[in-house]
Amino acid sequence: MSWVDVEHVSVKVGAATLISDITLGVEPGTWCTIIGPNGAGKTTLVEAVAGLRRIASGTVQIAGQSISALNERERARLVSLVPQHPQVPAGMTVHDYVALGRVAYHGVLRAPSAGDKRVVNEVLERLSLASFAQRDVATLSGGERQRMVLARALAQSTMVIVLDEPTTGLDLRHQMDLLELLKKEVAECGLTIIATLHDLTLAGQFADRLVLLDQGVVVIDGAARDVIRSHELSDHYGMNLRVIDVDGSDVIVPVRN
Repeated sequence: MSWVDVEHVSVKVGAATLISDITLGVEPGTWCTIIGPNGAGKTTLVEAVAGLRRIASGTVQIAGQSISALNERERARLVSLVPQHPQVPAGMTVHDYVALGRVAYHGVLRAPSAGDKRVVNEVLERLSLASFAQRDVATLSGGERQRMVLARALAQSTMVIVLDEPTTGLDLRHQMDLLELLKKEVAECGLTIIATLHDLTLAGQFADRLVLLDQGVVVIDGAARDVIRSHELSDHYGMNLRVIDVDGSDVIVPVRN
């Protein structure tokens, strides 16, 4: 049974078609990563899943509910988003920023309940942010900031998280730390992840499933290892890519022509 159903979805801006007739079903507790060259439609697709893009045709359903039929607060209880360039208000503490994830439950005009506060504190502990709770967000490093943005998404208590290039701007260690945190949430909490990643090696190592997009359409959709080793990958990235096995993990190496 699919938890996220994308059925024949197309998105247009003016006369331009950004994605065309895309159909995907993502099962609960799995990690699906969208890959593809620049301009392939990756961000458009994940924004459509999160309800941030108007769909020209087709439907997106999460847990059997149509995203387009929900208001913002209802949608925020089903799917949370970690954008590529999150807007973080100045002058907030880490705790208060993460607590924004509970607004979908208590509303803007009501104070958070004891349950809301418990969820926030548990997420801060889980992501090793409790010691930073009262720090100004402006004082955080890039890795700490990304963990904080992820913590806000987790505080929404949704079973689906959409992430658009979550490792942007992070060094190798912090990229791995963040992706390991997400993998743990999938394994221990049954979280369903739909993400985009530019790094093909990381995409192949962490995702259960890869969907290769190019020019707004699905080229290949399958198990991560199968997609990484497919000839379509080199063809649609327009370059020679070599796959090397390193201790049982596939590493994708670009080779000069």
